[in-house]
Amino acid sequence: MTASDDEDRLESKLLRAALQRLANIPAEQLSLRRVAHDVGVSHQAPYVHFGSRRRFLAAVAGTGMAQATEQARAVLAAATDRPPDRLHALAEAYLAFIREQPHLHDLANGPTVAKADHPLLQQAAIEYWGLLHDTVAACQPHRTAEAEILRRAAVTWSTVYGISRLSAFGQIPASVPATADELIHGAIDQLIAGWHHGGGDPSQDS
Repeated sequence: MTASDDEDRLESKLLRAALQRLANIPAEQLSLRRVAHDVGVSHQAPYVHFGSRRRFLAAVAGTGMAQATEQARAVLAAATDRPPDRLHALAEAYLAFIREQPHLHDLANGPTVAKADHPLLQQAAIEYWGLLHDTVAACQPHRTAEAEILRRAAVTWSTVYGISRLSAFGQIPASVPATADELIHGAIDQLIAGWHHGGGDPSQDS
């Protein structure tokens, strides 16, 4: 085994240890010293191998998001071939990610780190977006322009994210006769209906 292999193994151990701690505490409370202690190395190891706390946290977020992407792929593989069903299934996978790993989700999608801070996070974000894009694209009418698909993918993600976060913070009025999940899946149905009612590329509407 080469020195490079040893370094890769140590980096992986540090990332896994950080993910385990993120299961119970937010990133703001994550102690890199304790993460290093969990692995049995010097408290400077995360800085030596990643350069900074921010870059280390971005790598942690990327590792976790890569796992969430694989879980989403598995959910889609088990779904039906009907495009709307697949979009609902992807939404369920995303909601599961938020509920099961809220601190990881907030780290990956909040202001603490940027996608460009580490290649692991950048690549994981690209792959998750690719899943969303392709799933939304499959729901579109024939000849929908790519620019419109991109807009609709962004709106879909924003809708699911926004409703889920409002619910998490208790900001949806109790008088609303629906759960957050019902609101999300209802919104997806409305989006799909609107896409087909409006046709493909709005720029070509008469």
